[in-house]
Amino acid sequence: MNYILLPAFNEKKNLVKIFQKINKICKKIKNITVILVDDCSTDSTILLKNKKYKFKLIYLKHKKNMGLSIAMETGFKLVPKKNKDKDILVTLDSDNTHPISIIPNMIRKIQNGSDIVIASRFTKFSKVKGLTFWRHFLSTGAKYLFKLFYPHKNLNDYTCNFRAYKMYLIKEVLKKKRFFRNEDFNIAAKILLFLINKYNKLNLLEVPFTLSYNYKIGQSKMKFTKTILLTLKLLFFKSHN
Repeated sequence: MNYILLPAFNEKKNLVKIFQKINKICKKIKNITVILVDDCSTDSTILLKNKKYKFKLIYLKHKKNMGLSIAMETGFKLVPKKNKDKDILVTLDSDNTHPISIIPNMIRKIQNGSDIVIASRFTKFSKVKGLTFWRHFLSTGAKYLFKLFYPHKNLNDYTCNFRAYKMYLIKEVLKKKRFFRNEDFNIAAKILLFLINKYNKLNLLEVPFTLSYNYKIGQSKMKFTKTILLTLKLLFFKSHN
């Protein structure tokens, strides 16, 4: 089974486009279940659960806005308990900046032996479109800091949330109590560092993609100061252990 996790807050217009694209890849990848965690949106995201799709949709709405990290935790827990270790979970943002078309390739890479496949902004043939100077500056700075403190073969992008995981890794993350608490947009990096620390021979693979901020509808939900502080905490206090 292949799961796609979409944590979302007021992203209805973007989600409509994402669901259309997921419908298209259903021709290439069978048994897709989309897990949509609605983080107390006020833009009628809830109406999307009543539509018909070529994939199965699991929908849950938080009673109050909890932030990206808790939405990710909710999504991990919504994966049916009967899942198998060889099942695959793909995580990505709900703002239509990540190309759905490469998900089949990411899933195939997992099926061929990778443990985690990361859509990387910093590998050959990757492109970034429409990103502000400060977002680009922060992303690039984080890349070099993480590589300095946590070097790993074949790994350049520690913070992008567009990934595919073998399911046994998700189960391992969920064993950590309060792992997702007091986190936010740094959660992708925290998950990766925890898994790298736990599994010495983790098979990581990066694939190129085009990050298209010009496709995004609406404002970014990222709080820059909070994200910077939480990232520094990860780097210097090893709170991912």
